[in-house]
Amino acid sequence: MRRLGVAATTARASRAAKFAVLVFAIVGGATLIGAAPANQQRRAPVVVLISLDGFRWDQIQRPGAVNLRAIAARGVRAERMVPSFPSKTYPNHHSIITGLYPDHHGIIANVIQDSVLGKFATGRDPAARDGRWYGGEPIWVTAEKQKVRTATHGWPGNEAVIGGVRSTWFVAYDAAISRANRVRTVLGWLALPADSAPRFIGLYLEDVDDANHRVGPAGAMADSAIARVDSAVGAVVAGIARLGLTNDVNLIVVSDHGSAPIAPERTIFLDDYLSMDSLDVVDMAPVVAIAPKPGHDAYVYARLKGANPHLAIYKKGDVPARFHFNTNPRITAVVGIADEGWTVATHATNAKFNWAINKGTHGFDNALPSMGALFVAAGPAFRQGVVVPAFQNIHVYPLMAELLGLKPAKVDGSLDSVRAVLRR
Repeated sequence: MRRLGVAATTARASRAAKFAVLVFAIVGGATLIGAAPANQQRRAPVVVLISLDGFRWDQIQRPGAVNLRAIAARGVRAERMVPSFPSKTYPNHHSIITGLYPDHHGIIANVIQDSVLGKFATGRDPAARDGRWYGGEPIWVTAEKQKVRTATHGWPGNEAVIGGVRSTWFVAYDAAISRANRVRTVLGWLALPADSAPRFIGLYLEDVDDANHRVGPAGAMADSAIARVDSAVGAVVAGIARLGLTNDVNLIVVSDHGSAPIAPERTIFLDDYLSMDSLDVVDMAPVVAIAPKPGHDAYVYARLKGANPHLAIYKKGDVPARFHFNTNPRITAVVGIADEGWTVATHATNAKFNWAINKGTHGFDNALPSMGALFVAAGPAFRQGVVVPAFQNIHVYPLMAELLGLKPAKVDGSLDSVRAVLRR
């Protein structure tokens, strides 16, 4: 799902971002003409985590992914990273930085209904900035609690105060902020003196997801988007080198999910099978969150179960265990999962859907290759020129905690599951 811009930031965040850009203008600008940073001192290990929303694991082979292939060649790459279910943006960004399945951290979809908090939707919804929605402990919260400074730029949920903590520096997501400015801000943070610079930085770039939705993952627009985010990643790598920090920074580039093509002829209409007056649809496709109205549970389940061969219907608690999607109170009483490439709608919602610019999506079975995400990394802690088997994204949090020397929170992921990417 495409995330809409959130322009609001705190005054502290705005001042911090401007200061970071100023520092880069002074320090980074000098290095652009070949001067080494003055009095460069060895730093404690730094982690820079970059998310390329929607970047499918195999899109690294596309022509524009030059810098990503170079990072993989001098570092490590996973065959693919398996997203958590559902393979949506907000659930998986929170799984990456907490090490928890959505069932355990509570961000179970891009649109959620909570009996106490109300409704959560991504983008401009103020609820997305309310820390009460977010379970688990993001890596920046773990770090800040252990006196390690952090900074985040546009990462989903970074505006929220989670567990009473927010990044020392943060910039809220705003689609109007150019990639160049995002990169400059990140490099400005890295250019701060070693005793005050952040040791964890998270950066979010949305271009590929937008393009995959509009034209599908194989379209020319997707290739252009891949080239744009690849160029931004390359600028971060070059800036790290100019700052003399190549031996201090562990760079990790990930995505939250992949993408699959969709088409109008592969649409399942709920109102072909039952009265829409009997239920509320919290989230529509391709994972359908259905809340039957009081007294209609049996009717809704009976009418939908087996009604369409491309839509699997489950009662809460009966969703296949491998999805880890049965216990959270925000999961609705009935859950539908569409087959790959199929979408779910009503005739009314479909009439408003612009198929001309919506030809790809995600959210399907997370084990599908089309939903596979990207993982590439390079730096002093990582092996070189290695491709490791696929692993789940819940293991990224314990990996980052290890790199930063932090005591991790209790999570679903494990360091042992990704230890093969490390030199030691």
